[in-house]
Amino acid sequence: MSSIAVRRSIVRLSFGIAASSLLTLGAYRFHFNLSAATSLHLFLIAVIALRWGFLEASMTSLVSVACLDYFFTEPLFHFYISDSHDWLALGTFESVAVLVSRLSAQVNRHAKEAETHQKQLQRLYELSQNILLLDFQWAIEEKLVIHLHQALAAKSVAIWNAYDLRLSKNGYSKFSEEELRATLLSASNADEWEQARSRRVLRSGTRSIGSFLIEGHTADAASINAAASLVSIAMERARSFKTASSAEAERQSEQLRAAVLDALAHAYKTPLTAIQTSSSGLLEMNTLPPAEMRLVSLIDRQVTHLNEITTQLLRTAKFDSAALKLKQHDMDLAELAHESVAESREHLAIPNIQLTLSDRPTRAFADKHLVKMALMQLLDNAAKYGSAETSIDVQVWVEKEESVVSVFNQGSFIAVEERTKIFKRFYRSPEMAHKASGTGIGLSVVRQIVEAHQGRVWVTSDQNVGTTFFLAFPQKGL
Repeated sequence: MSSIAVRRSIVRLSFGIAASSLLTLGAYRFHFNLSAATSLHLFLIAVIALRWGFLEASMTSLVSVACLDYFFTEPLFHFYISDSHDWLALGTFESVAVLVSRLSAQVNRHAKEAETHQKQLQRLYELSQNILLLDFQWAIEEKLVIHLHQALAAKSVAIWNAYDLRLSKNGYSKFSEEELRATLLSASNADEWEQARSRRVLRSGTRSIGSFLIEGHTADAASINAAASLVSIAMERARSFKTASSAEAERQSEQLRAAVLDALAHAYKTPLTAIQTSSSGLLEMNTLPPAEMRLVSLIDRQVTHLNEITTQLLRTAKFDSAALKLKQHDMDLAELAHESVAESREHLAIPNIQLTLSDRPTRAFADKHLVKMALMQLLDNAAKYGSAETSIDVQVWVEKEESVVSVFNQGSFIAVEERTKIFKRFYRSPEMAHKASGTGIGLSVVRQIVEAHQGRVWVTSDQNVGTTFFLAFPQKGL
C-alpha cells in the first residue's frame, strides 16, 4: 500500500472513531437504551462500509462496541459487562456490523467493477468505430497506436507489423524493434501487472501477423485481448485491401497491355503477309540468280517464322481472355520434344542441344501446338540467357503420375525471391535483363499454357550449376 493510501485510511479511521464517539455521546445525552444506541451505530457502520470499505467499517465497529459497553451496560463507565444478555447483544451487534460491512463492501466493489467494465466496453466500442473508419489505402499502424493510446488510457503503445516489417509507436515508449520481434517469435502473451505492461501476439487465425505491446495502462486482460483482436482484424483487412487493390490494378494493366499487344500483332499481320506473298512469288517464278534466290529463301523462312510468332501472340491474347479452347488429344511428349529440339536447331540457331528420353511412355492429353509453344519458349530463353559455349540439356521422363519435361542451361542464375515473379506477365528479373532483350511475356505464356492443362511449371537455379525449368503434365487417363 502506498503512503497516500495509508494516510487516506488513517483519516477515514479518525473520522469513523470521531463519528462513533459523537453518536454515543448524543445517545447517552438523550437517554437512549442499548437497543436504540446499537441501531444508530449499525446505521453509521453501514454508511461507512458503503462509502469507504470494509477496513474502515470494521475498525469503527470495534470502537462502537467499546462505546456501547462503556455507556450503556452495567456497570456504567467501565469496560466490563456483568449481564450475559448484554454480552449477547454486543456480540450480535459486532457480528452483524462485520457482516453488513462485508456485504456493503462487496456491493460497492461490484458497482465499481461494473462501472469500470462499462467504461472499458465503451472505449472498445469507440476503438472499433475508429478502426472501421480507417483509410486502408495508407499504413494504418500509425493511426492504430493513436486510437489504442486513447482507448486504453495507456502511457505508451507499440505495434509490430510482420507483413511490412514496420514498427509504430505512440506515447512515451522505450519499446525496441527487437523486443516486439521477440514477442512475435515467442508466440505467447504476457501480463506484468506490477509494471502495468502487457504483450500480445497478433494473429489471423493460427498465423502470427505481428505483436502488440502496451505500458502504463489500467485495463484488464479481457479488454487487452479484445483490443489485440481488433488490431489483428484491422491489419488483416488492410492487407486484404492492398492485395485486392494490387490485383485489380495488375488486372487492368494486363488488360491494357494485352489489348496493345493484340493490336500490334494484328497490325503486323498485313505487312508480313505481303512480304511472305512476295517472297513466295519470287521463289515460284525461279527467275533470279542463285545468290539472290538464297537471299529470297532466307527472307521467306524468316518472314514465315515472324508470321508464326505473330499468330502465337494473337492466340495468347485469346487465351488471356478465356476465348481459346484447348484442342487436346493423345500425344507423346518425347516425340514433341524431339520436334522442338530439331526446330530450335534450325530456326533459333541453337546447335548445342542434348536430348535425353525416358524408356517409359511419356504420354499426355494436351494441345500439341500450345505445349510446343511453351517448350520452344523455354529453349529460346535457355539460348539467350545461358553460356554460349555450353549445351542445353532437355530431358523427358515420367515421375509418379506426371510426364515431365526439363530444360537446363548453364551460365544463368535466378534468385529465390525472383522464381515466382518471372512467371508474371511483363516482369523481367533485374539480374538477367541486361543479358538479352525481351518483353517479359514468354514465361507468363508458358505458365498459362501449363496451368490450362492442369499441370505445373517451376524453376530451380544454382549459381554454380545453372538453371532448370520444369513442365509437368498429367499422364493420359489420370
